[in-house]
Amino acid sequence: MGRPLLVSDDATLIDDVLRLAAAANVELHLATEPESARGHWSRAPLVLVGTDVAGRMAGLRPERRRDVVLVGRQMADADWQRAVTLGAEHVACLPDSERWLIDRIADSGEGPLRHGVLLGVVSSGGGAGASTVAVTLAGLAAQDSRVLLVDLDPLAGGVDVLLGREDVAGTRWADLAETRGRLSPQTLEQALPTWSGVSVLSWGRDGTSRLTPDAVAAVLDAGERAFDVVVLDLPRSLDDITDVVFGRVQRTMLVTAACVRGVAAAARIGASLRDRSSSLGVVVRRQPRGVSTEAVAGVLSDPILGEVPYSSGLARRCDAGEGPSLRDGHARAVRRLLPSALAVRGRTS
Repeated sequence: MGRPLLVSDDATLIDDVLRLAAAANVELHLATEPESARGHWSRAPLVLVGTDVAGRMAGLRPERRRDVVLVGRQMADADWQRAVTLGAEHVACLPDSERWLIDRIADSGEGPLRHGVLLGVVSSGGGAGASTVAVTLAGLAAQDSRVLLVDLDPLAGGVDVLLGREDVAGTRWADLAETRGRLSPQTLEQALPTWSGVSVLSWGRDGTSRLTPDAVAAVLDAGERAFDVVVLDLPRSLDDITDVVFGRVQRTMLVTAACVRGVAAAARIGASLRDRSSSLGVVVRRQPRGVSTEAVAGVLSDPILGEVPYSSGLARRCDAGEGPSLRDGHARAVRRLLPSALAVRGRTS
């Protein structure tokens, strides 16, 4: 892996950024001429472009890539336009953004940066099966990807109980509730208990049932960098925590039971989520003597992504702390949801 790249000929800005890189314990590669930066542009884990050379750099039309940051002390309207031209994901104005930039440089020094898919799963009501869908999605995705499962519903009993992992040592939300700022992706991954290759962050039996937006944002940042897929088991409540989440997820699955009350609840929740959530879709859990999936589609405004069967055996497995099977009919139905769930993995900057 190459070093992060700084492109600037402004001595003051160079000194400032090198000082921040030293604080992050990361060595930068410096290019004072945009032309000399081209050979490092594609392989650097992070590219920092000074406002003093941004126009010239944009004029070279470098290939579009992720992890480009425009850095300067004062920003003019032209700088913002150049940031768009360069495909910069962030504009760091010093000194206000110094803390953020230290964290960003430190992240780039920990290895190749992932940009994992964040997938939210939310229930239309109790018993709809959202948690089992979330867990099964995570377990299936983990067969060829690095996956994190995050339980964000403090009142749902805990996915670690569903998986029979409540007594397994490892980090829980109580250990992270006061987190602010940067959380090491590697540290998070190593600290969590696992199930079927999935790293699991849940609530535990004791400790906090309250989180801060800062703690959730820190976990999502670290999760997105350490894992290919982050599955979020979400509460139905809308608050400052879910505002953070719905601003980040690339796909939200609303799981509803195929019954009159479940579909009515899904209609209300869907209306609340539509403006908050990117790419909302519905998963129908079939019910004995329930309404048809076609009837559900006729009531709801959001697209039907698929359906999963009712399974009494699934409930027995979860009550026994075995977790869902990854080979039964329920798992086969959930596997058919994976392409639509993970389609955003191919997105570009």
